[in-house]
Amino acid sequence: MRRLEHEAEILKLARFLDVDAEALDMLGEVPAADIRALRAQVTHYFFASDHHFFKRLVTASRLLPVSLLATVAGKVLGPMLSARVAGQMDVDRGVGIAQRLPTAFLAELCLSLDPDHTQDLIRAMPTQRIRDVACVLAEQAEYVTMARFVDIITEDAIRGVLEDLQDDAALLHIAFFVENKARLERILALMPETRLVRIIELAAARNDLWPEALSLMEHVGDGWRGRLGDLAASLDDHVLDSMIRSVVAEDLWSVVLPVVGCMQIESQARFAMHPSMQEPEMLRSALLAADRERTWHLLLPVVEQMDDSACAAVARQIDALDGEQLLRIADVAASEGQWQALLAIIAAMESQQRAQMIALLGVAPERTLKGLPEACEASRQWALLEDCWSDLGENAQARLRAAVVAAGLETRLPEARPS
Repeated sequence: MRRLEHEAEILKLARFLDVDAEALDMLGEVPAADIRALRAQVTHYFFASDHHFFKRLVTASRLLPVSLLATVAGKVLGPMLSARVAGQMDVDRGVGIAQRLPTAFLAELCLSLDPDHTQDLIRAMPTQRIRDVACVLAEQAEYVTMARFVDIITEDAIRGVLEDLQDDAALLHIAFFVENKARLERILALMPETRLVRIIELAAARNDLWPEALSLMEHVGDGWRGRLGDLAASLDDHVLDSMIRSVVAEDLWSVVLPVVGCMQIESQARFAMHPSMQEPEMLRSALLAADRERTWHLLLPVVEQMDDSACAAVARQIDALDGEQLLRIADVAASEGQWQALLAIIAAMESQQRAQMIALLGVAPERTLKGLPEACEASRQWALLEDCWSDLGENAQARLRAAVVAAGLETRLPEARPS
């Protein structure tokens, strides 16, 4: 499961139920989509209960002036019951009542308001009123509540809130809980690049914000992933250092690698060759995560941007993987056309480790050897086979020979060369 998405759904459900997130530990293995569906069902049940009572109450209220209804809401019903009534209220009268209620009251009312049942009313609210309420909610750190309204309020209102809310940490927290992640791209487009840089630098200065920042990158399209990733890679070294260390600490390789894959080649190379990435602990963490989460196809392109020294560092850590894990890497290299990256690692191995890897390929399924001969030809790495050929068993030689012959490169085989 996607860990950050799962965490966000747990926190949103906990907020709705008014319990601590720890009380929902039994949902730890439940997919995020199922938790989201559960929250939708609970929300529907809550607002459907006593529906007829609140509808009759609204019908009766039509006989009263708006000014008196505002007094009743503030003095008699209170924020929670007023939120239930709002879903049944005529839009014009609802706006009129809201205009007469204190901002703090409306902010508290939003905690119990269902955006799906009140979207027409919310969209009709004056932009300045929404901006005022948003500022109060931000001061109270009600990020889950604010995120629930991102899909509902108008773009003008969003632009206004962005102008008023200069707390970049709050913006990251809100984005983490946004329901419709697709709208995040439009919000990002409303922000100048200087502010995007400021947000990235804030995440680097406060490592606890990297999960939110990476979650934002994870839930936008490839174009925005690449742009945000390139911005991060263009900043001072400490930004990438902070990101990489946070990825290891929070085990977020499955989140950051897709972002790296969307970066410009220069940015990918800077990430791959950053000193932090060369540390044994960092490489070991990346390799284990790639195998556990089946994301070798995302890690191998990063390796392809490394120089010989960095590849040697990867080879030293990859030595800890067993044969089954190594074959999984080879299988991905074949299916994704990434043999060049894997050959670079094999070439950087110590001679004994390299011989064991070639011998392992000799027992690999036919599909796993697809593209290997062509990659050897393109990278001029036939010496990898030649150096180990005489030590291979007959069956291993036969399997490798068949793959090379099928590629029309049989003259490159060690046995085909004059002695």
